[in-house]
Amino acid sequence: MEFTMTDCTAYVGGYDFTTDVNKMSLKAEVEDKENTTFGNGGWKSRVGGLRDITLDMDGYWQSATADAVDPVAFNNLGQANRVVTVSQTGQAGSTAYFFEGGSFNYELFGSVGDVTPFTIGHKGTSKSGLVRGKLAKAKGLVSATGVAGSPVELGAVADGQYLYAVVHVFSPGTTVTLKIESDAASSFASATDVAALPAIITAGGTWVTRIAGPITDTYFRFNATAITGSFTLAAAIGIGS
Repeated sequence: MEFTMTDCTAYVGGYDFTTDVNKMSLKAEVEDKENTTFGNGGWKSRVGGLRDITLDMDGYWQSATADAVDPVAFNNLGQANRVVTVSQTGQAGSTAYFFEGGSFNYELFGSVGDVTPFTIGHKGTSKSGLVRGKLAKAKGLVSATGVAGSPVELGAVADGQYLYAVVHVFSPGTTVTLKIESDAASSFASATDVAALPAIITAGGTWVTRIAGPITDTYFRFNATAITGSFTLAAAIGIGS
């Protein structure tokens, strides 16, 4: 079903670019390598080569001492393996794409009379590639132990596949420890622990060590096992190779 882009979200590390940008373009591409030989009936043939990810964002520039477009973009220019997540609506269950990337171009300012613009471009920087999944925790407050967010149905993780997950902390408390659980049903009557994350104490992005399949359960969720203080965070889970 088609939808109008009004509430797409963009998280990079511990910063939420959502209300700073008015245009996003996520591109996944594979090099096409020609391997045409004689006897191919006059048609070219090709195979896929190297893969790449780019995310370009345009918006309206602003600056402050911290936690604004300019200090975040400038201070992290060229830094690799920052956690990047974009989603359709920002709601739990919304389709999300995430990757480890870096910003390698940052443009700002424009013509007289314009609302000051900026453009920032991200590229993938790790072998993890681009993962498609769902937001399991919409951006919001977590201040108590227990389920964090909502269960998401992703399907089973086949042999040779991996479960991936990311967490973005925008405003940290003192410490929070999360785990990922799975179940065959959304009720989680028989929840199974899939992964335990290290304690998180600062703002930023966490790329969870991937979990190898097979995992026959099809529903996944986050659970806070220990917490001190209140954290504003978002998290996503997906399946990839």
